Amino acid sequence: MSWSTLAFLIIWLVRLSTCGGVSKDGTCSTKDDHVDPDSHKFMSDCNDQTYCTTATNGTCQTRQCRRDEFPFGYGPGDAVPPLCPRGSFCPDEGSGCQPLRSVGQSCQLSRDDQCAPPPNWQQLASSQNANGSLCLHSTCVSVSAHTGRQLQLSLLALFQIRQRRPWSTVCHR
Repeated sequence: MSWSTLAFLIIWLVRLSTCGGVSKDGTCSTKDDHVDPDSHKFMSDCNDQTYCTTATNGTCQTRQCRRDEFPFGYGPGDAVPPLCPRGSFCPDEGSGCQPLRSVGQSCQLSRDDQCAPPPNWQQLASSQNANGSLCLHSTCVSVSAHTGRQLQLSLLALFQIRQRRPWSTVCHR
């Protein structure tokens, strides 16, 4: 192995090991915030118990909410932030509960649960959406489609394990 390859490998490993490792009150940049395209896990400079806020000049602060029953980065006995009440959602970064978004407002990648239900949501809700609405191309839309109206499509493949056999659901949106 050449010295240049070894140096590159060491730099890459150091950068990888420090990714997401900044603790509370440490320096961070929201420019590094993103959702991992493979795992859909939110990634930032901050560790799993904190989020990066520009309100405090780019420092990691304790997460104010969570979206999962068992969130990443918390062990037994750790205090976890609260789940958001009905009618609100916790953004990927955990910066605090926000009201559901109306049709046409922005939403985060694959976060159908951030969109408010339409009035007839019981008729539209299915296993392919949260409540009759979708987050499509980072915008909340109702799942109802009208004849003659152009429909934007994206492809989302969901893989699940059932009785030790993989199967997939492919959603055309």
